[in-house]
Amino acid sequence: MEAGHDVSNRLVPRAFGDLRGWIEELEREGELHTIDAEVDWDCELGTIARKAFGNGDGPALRFRNIKGYGPDDDVWCREVFTGGMSNYSRVAMTLGLPKDASVRDLVLATRHYMQLRTPPVEVANGKVKQNIHRGDDIDLNKIPVPRWHREDGGRYINTYQATVTMDPDTGVHNLGIYRGMIGQKDTLPVLLWRAQNWGVHFQKWEERGQKMPVAHVYGWEPAMAFCASAPVPTGVCEYDVMGAMRGEPVPLVKCETSDLMVPADAEMVIEGFIDSDPETFEMEGPFGEYTGYFGGDQGAKHVTKVLCVTHRDDPIHRGTLEGTLPKM
Repeated sequence: MEAGHDVSNRLVPRAFGDLRGWIEELEREGELHTIDAEVDWDCELGTIARKAFGNGDGPALRFRNIKGYGPDDDVWCREVFTGGMSNYSRVAMTLGLPKDASVRDLVLATRHYMQLRTPPVEVANGKVKQNIHRGDDIDLNKIPVPRWHREDGGRYINTYQATVTMDPDTGVHNLGIYRGMIGQKDTLPVLLWRAQNWGVHFQKWEERGQKMPVAHVYGWEPAMAFCASAPVPTGVCEYDVMGAMRGEPVPLVKCETSDLMVPADAEMVIEGFIDSDPETFEMEGPFGEYTGYFGGDQGAKHVTKVLCVTHRDDPIHRGTLEGTLPKM
């Protein structure tokens, strides 16, 4: 903490419970706009979100009427939530600061939490287990994943999720935000860089001659995505920092197909594995990245082979296009 500017005595860590608790708080604070008019997942939803976010002064958005995902359609999910962290006031709320906190205070609060650890707790069950799909029942197209930008290579389901992997040597979990799109109904092509934390894990699993277990988690408290995208020190589990940010341990449940642990009341979890065999690769990219460019040419990439999907009743999909409008 910088000398003479200590924000720790002004922090009020708060547990929102889950994504729905966070949405309720945003609504109370006038930070949420619900859209009941029908919108198309193919570019229209993303365009509306882009316009509404403005210059960082727009509300979070909850889309409740998406074309092809109505009450009479055979789908798992009907809603999309986005923009939960697209302005400073909502970041401040996440950190337990007043909504008008300065950017400097947000940085100092983040530094403070990065030094703290509140280990998670394992629980027997959670709402994310209310529905479990395996085998032929798996169909990722039953989730209203937007095509966020006109030049995206597909429907990007992994934009603001937390991807959970485990170091096979230490058992320490890592949470990161890495892009991925719907491939086949049970595959999720991803952009896996060896230099990233999950890339280091992947190499260790590969050296053992094993496929890497992976779980993609969608929709929980804002601390999850915040920590998954933050510079948490290598070897430190993001769940420990999330617990410090929310002021109490993160309740976790074990995945159905691996030893990975995920938030018990997440909206949805996609479980599977990633194989190093190039024969399993599928086409991925490009994607309109936050930097303002369509990054990564289309090419054969690693794939999450989906073994199981668990989700709450009437789950809310969490995604985003926050960042600069991509240019050609």
